[in-house]
Amino acid sequence: MALHSIFLFAPAETAIASKGPAAFAIALAKAHGANLTIFSVATDVTTPGKNVDAGAIAASLKSAADASGVCCTLVTEHSHAIGVHEAVAEHARLHDLSITGCNSAGLLSEKIIAEYLMFESGRPVIVVPANYEAPYQKGPLAIAWDNSSAAARALGDAIALFAPDQVQLLSIEGEKPLPTDLDTAQLVEVIGRRSTNASHRFAPLSARSIAAALQEEAKANGCGLLVMGAFGHTRLRRFVLGSATSDILKNNQMPTLLSH
Repeated sequence: MALHSIFLFAPAETAIASKGPAAFAIALAKAHGANLTIFSVATDVTTPGKNVDAGAIAASLKSAADASGVCCTLVTEHSHAIGVHEAVAEHARLHDLSITGCNSAGLLSEKIIAEYLMFESGRPVIVVPANYEAPYQKGPLAIAWDNSSAAARALGDAIALFAPDQVQLLSIEGEKPLPTDLDTAQLVEVIGRRSTNASHRFAPLSARSIAAALQEEAKANGCGLLVMGAFGHTRLRRFVLGSATSDILKNNQMPTLLSH
């Protein structure tokens, strides 16, 4: 398996081709020779003064993808028999992964869509901060490692999709107990059988939030993508998120793949 098809949710109110989720999606598709599908519609059609030219925004996104040599399909309409979040998830299910932002503004925010995609699309989701401008480059991936099934699933998704030359397992000490029967040598040896070099390091939580600790340590070790298992479940259509997942969505500072 490899990365062949990428889905981008780009609401007209926030999408900018030159930075944020759209810029990352285009760069990722170019780097991996993947096709890109852009779903771009206006999500806030009831608030006075929020009117945007959704068609022009969508066209600018496709133009940027075309200029980068990325094969791009544009989706600008959906059936009103279902909600936007449901339509987005339906499209996302057909792709290797989806990309969105996590801005919390608006009745139907990017953060709400990101949460819905995590639980309902069946595919990994990459959340990207709105101010992201760094060029995407293939390189080592930072894997948030807490010995859980969610972390293992995220590791497997990352290896299958990105075929990285190196993965760096990152365990933050002091946030919660990390019981294990495996030592670092075993982890590195076995993961190395999966066509990638592995390393495992520990870092203290100190006075940082878990999101800050993971992202700061990932950046310090030259990783452009953080990978982590998303923990949570739905109850009466309300999302209950694990602390690390919730913290990343609230304080997203780098592209982060969430796998549930």
